[in-house]
Amino acid sequence: MAAGPQIAPPIESDEELQNVYNWVDETPLSRPKKNISRDFADGVLFAEVVNHHFPRLVEMHNYSAANSQSQKMYNWSTLNTKVLKKLGYTMHQQDIDDVARAAPGAIERVLRVLQEKILQAQEGQLRPRISGGGGAPRSAPFEPGVREADLAAERRGGRPASPAGA
Repeated sequence: MAAGPQIAPPIESDEELQNVYNWVDETPLSRPKKNISRDFADGVLFAEVVNHHFPRLVEMHNYSAANSQSQKMYNWSTLNTKVLKKLGYTMHQQDIDDVARAAPGAIERVLRVLQEKILQAQEGQLRPRISGGGGAPRSAPFEPGVREADLAAERRGGRPASPAGA
């Protein structure tokens, strides 16, 4: 029997917290981080982190920068149901509420869970569920850096546009 969403566990040490910050710093983001809790509250930068590691899972046009609580909640709900679910991770509603209102420590806990999922994928322990063109979701191996345009060209039987997709 599958368990429901669990609240992201607390970060146990300063070293573990610094590890999460360093990991996020390695990801190119569209805007600079000044206060991680506020910067990630709308879900956009979190979507960018996921997109960096799983380009086929996230459609960035679905997420817009937000100040209103309702738009933040929409972004997080969309991430939770359309993206994180494919990674075998469903955020608990309390975590979504805490992250969207920029509660101290909340985003770090959620990022730590994401970091673990990405590590599992890199080690071959996780196969994200990818939706194909009109078909049912399928499992796919982790493919870092694969551009969506290259994947679309491959589906049409054409050649990828970039060397990364070759």
